[in-house]
Amino acid sequence: MKTRCAVFALFPAFLLCLGLMACAPEQAAPAPEAQAVFAPAEPTAEAVSAPSPATVTEAPARETEAPGETAPPPETEAPAETAPVEAPDDRDPLQAAIEACATAEKTEQIVLAVNRELSFWEKAEDGSWQKRMEAACGYGKNGLVLGEERIMGSKTTPIGAFPLTLAFGTGENPGTDMTWRQITEASYWSEAEDESFNTWVESEAPVPGEHLIDYYQYKYAVNIGFNLEDIVYSRGSAIFLHCKSADHWDTAGCVSLEEEDMLNLLRMLRDGAYMIIVPDAESIGDY
Repeated sequence: MKTRCAVFALFPAFLLCLGLMACAPEQAAPAPEAQAVFAPAEPTAEAVSAPSPATVTEAPARETEAPGETAPPPETEAPAETAPVEAPDDRDPLQAAIEACATAEKTEQIVLAVNRELSFWEKAEDGSWQKRMEAACGYGKNGLVLGEERIMGSKTTPIGAFPLTLAFGTGENPGTDMTWRQITEASYWSEAEDESFNTWVESEAPVPGEHLIDYYQYKYAVNIGFNLEDIVYSRGSAIFLHCKSADHWDTAGCVSLEEEDMLNLLRMLRDGAYMIIVPDAESIGDY
């Protein structure tokens, strides 16, 4: 009886061990799965053949570089092809006008007066005309008029191209290569209606016209050869390029310059120079 009781007493313990043994494999099984989750995986064949990240990132780079590789459209190249044609426009517009005018064939020096601006041009060895100086200048009080329409005493400056025939003054020769004449007490610019009209006259007796020594503006001056050929008395005489008045630019028909500018110009001038007087640059081609 005791023996059966002991057996029955041990039977629950036996069942407990069997339960523990049955549960043990189920608890140990997760260990390999945990290792598979956390351990680094070996690359598969699909992973090796798949595009690498570098290949993916390179594609956008090539796309962003494409605009730089694209050749400029033809329209952007046109200015470069036409640039040589526009080059002459970079020159002083007066230079082209001087080179094309008829007076440029007669002389190597031109004094140009346009719109109260005077410039001096000289022909270079290569045949081009170069500007040597520029300065403000004054005109006749009543403006400009065509030379063939001018009336003596009108206080107008004649328009046209004229030879510069003579340099003179009350001052000493400043070093000009032009023919120079010194003003004396007997010097006149004649307005007499005879063969002396519009010429320099030395006379002890008064002569109709200008007594040159009376004008401080003639300290340095150049005769503008207006009304020298086919002389018409009523058109006037004594049209000069001379020093400006102390307090104004206006003249009775001459062209005026600051004394310093007059000196600079005289030191560059030679016999044979011409002067062109026009109201605007477009008119240079007429002379």
